[in-house]
Amino acid sequence: MRIAENCPQCGMRWWRDGFYLGALVVNYAVTVFGLLLMVVLATLHGWLAPRVAVALSLGIAVIFPWIFYKWSWSFWLASYYGVLPGELPANLGHDEPELRE
Repeated sequence: MRIAENCPQCGMRWWRDGFYLGALVVNYAVTVFGLLLMVVLATLHGWLAPRVAVALSLGIAVIFPWIFYKWSWSFWLASYYGVLPGELPANLGHDEPELRE
């Protein structure tokens, strides 16, 4: 479950202080609003029995974030550099991006 510090292809540094928080938020949002909300709505519409919904929700809440962890990192990095392309090391002309204030 470890994230490599650098890209094996280009060497860009992935791990920066605080970046895990963005990946955590992405993972949480997809789990809660993408999957658990569907279980709640299916239960409210009578498509799932309450006991099945609880078991399914517990399984989703425990297993899915673990499986989705690396994809949440990818999405977070793509979102971050999509909004701030000037922070990409290639756009700065050196290996480590500088944080601007």
